[in-house]
Amino acid sequence: MSLHITAVIVTYNPTMPRLQALLTQLLAQVAGVVVVDNASSAEVQSALSELHLERLTVHCLDENSGIAAGQNAGLRLAFQQGCDAVVFFDQDSTIGDEFIANLSEGLVDPQVGVVAPVFYDEQRGFGYPLVDILPSGRRRKYLPGTLNGPVDISVAISSGMLIRRSVFERVGLLDERLFIDYVDTEWCLRCAAQGIAIRIIPTASMTHSIGDKSLSFAGFRVPVHSPLRRYFRIRNAFHLLRMNHVPKLMAVREVVFGLIHQIILIAFESKPKDYLFYYFKAVRDGVAGVYGPFKMR
Repeated sequence: MSLHITAVIVTYNPTMPRLQALLTQLLAQVAGVVVVDNASSAEVQSALSELHLERLTVHCLDENSGIAAGQNAGLRLAFQQGCDAVVFFDQDSTIGDEFIANLSEGLVDPQVGVVAPVFYDEQRGFGYPLVDILPSGRRRKYLPGTLNGPVDISVAISSGMLIRRSVFERVGLLDERLFIDYVDTEWCLRCAAQGIAIRIIPTASMTHSIGDKSLSFAGFRVPVHSPLRRYFRIRNAFHLLRMNHVPKLMAVREVVFGLIHQIILIAFESKPKDYLFYYFKAVRDGVAGVYGPFKMR
């Protein structure tokens, strides 16, 4: 099997040496790379424009349109270039020399449309649980270290996910209204509703870090994001409640845990007033059906 694979990376003020290292890793493993920049600083966009690498396409957006819009712009460029499959990455992703080869083994089966790696925490080294959302909304978890072979689940994060072009043609692109947070979850559950599972390939692994840091409290590990980023997480959980392909129990759980996590952040992080303000703003906008970027109104 020989697939024309294009990597899509959405950037926003990336650390250039780290991004360049990722590009070097990828260009040795895929047919092409598309970088979509979400209106970074003029200095960063200038540096991106000077990356004269073979098989690299850089597309700079005029405004920050969110992760979904950035990924969709990258997908359209990749499709124009004739790719068979697309693999997403974050701007700070790190992969090994055999990552794409190991991951693409999962697509040897023509019935498999989406494959994803396992993740380990960049600083602490623990494996992130793989979560399978059942049609009832209940969750089934797998730990990376316990897998003896590939396993099919319903949701995964977009970074490192390798997807056949035909899957996008069947279920559509990413939902740009969400801007950021739950973008990959919503799309994966759209796939699940049409009988398309995500096959986890344990031999393909990546390091990952969720949030700037994390807090541990009463058995919870709470990723620490900025108050503004928390706004999107909380608001979009309410939008999940409206979507027929998202199990209601799962959406309710996200709303409830959004509140619990916010209380912990308000209690233990700096700027508690900001976390409180953005929480109530997110709830109001979520209930009112407000989508897109944050607007102070």
